[in-house]
Parts: sequence; C-alpha cells; structure tokens
Amino acid sequence: MTSKDDLKALFMEHYDRMYLLARVMLHDDEESRDVVSDVFAQIAERMQTADQVPETDGIDLRPETAKSYLLTCVRNRCLKVIRAKQVRLRARKLLQLDDGIEMIPIEAQTDHLTEVLRYSEQTFTPQTLHVFRLRYQQRKKYTEIASELQISEVAVYKHLAQALKKIKQHFCQVTTL
Repeated sequence: MTSKDDLKALFMEHYDRMYLLARVMLHDDEESRDVVSDVFAQIAERMQTADQVPETDGIDLRPETAKSYLLTCVRNRCLKVIRAKQVRLRARKLLQLDDGIEMIPIEAQTDHLTEVLRYSEQTFTPQTLHVFRLRYQQRKKYTEIASELQISEVAVYKHLAQALKKIKQHFCQVTTL
C-alpha cells in the first residue's frame, strides 16, 4: 500500500473500530480521536519516508493484516498515553506532598522545645519528669527506663501518657486562645 487513496480507504474502513478501542482504553472522546489520528499520521509519514528513501522500511499493509496492525498501533499508543498520565499524576502528588511540608525555622523549634521543658519542670512530679527526660532527651526504650528506675514498663507508659496528656492540654489551650 503506497497511495493516499489506499490510506484514505483504510481510514474510512477501520476508523470506527480504532476509535472504539481507544475510547474503551482511555475513557475520553477527545484523547481517543487524537490517538487514532496520530496512528494514521504516523502511517502517512512512514509511507512518505519510504517513497522518498527507498531503503527505509515502509509499511506494507495488506488487507488481511491491516485491521490487526491498526488496532495494535492504537492499543500501543493508548498504553503510552496512560503511562504518561500516571507519571504526571505521580509527579503532581509528589509536588503536593512537598507543598504540605511546613518549614519551621530551627530557632522557633528550639524555643518551643524549651517552653515544653520549662512547663514540664514546673508541673510534672519528679518521677514523671525523670521518665519523660529519659525517654525524650536520652531516647531510651521503655524497658531500659523500667530497669533503670526499677519500675514496671506499665508504670513507664502511665508516666509518659500522663506527661503527654498534660503537654497537649496546656499547649492546645495556648494555641486556641
């Protein structure tokens, strides 16, 4: 097949099937039309290149293989479009995640932590304060704290739960005022 008339005949004969396949895969009328048009444009370009440069591979679309060839081209082009959409979606999600990260200056973080420590020293019992410091300043595990203070892990948990509850209550009230 080398003439424009043959290409036009192929277009008229197979367009509906090709469009339907693209529509099923992409769920978008406009994109489906674009995919089918791109396939025919690529075929026309390859035919023109083959006419101008004889040693290049042209397209030999025989009537018995034209349907499967064209549908395969549409399927492959649809898969390419779907992959591109997925990449754009992943990139958009990653950009949204980056935008959601709140950048707090280190000075503000340090000031806030100092305020939390000052509050804990003023309000916690000595034992709760000791457990709190071992856990969050020295980064010890519950079992290590329990063995060092000779108390149960449940007691460590209760001291920390009490401390965190007081901190949350105090600092949530301060921020909502």
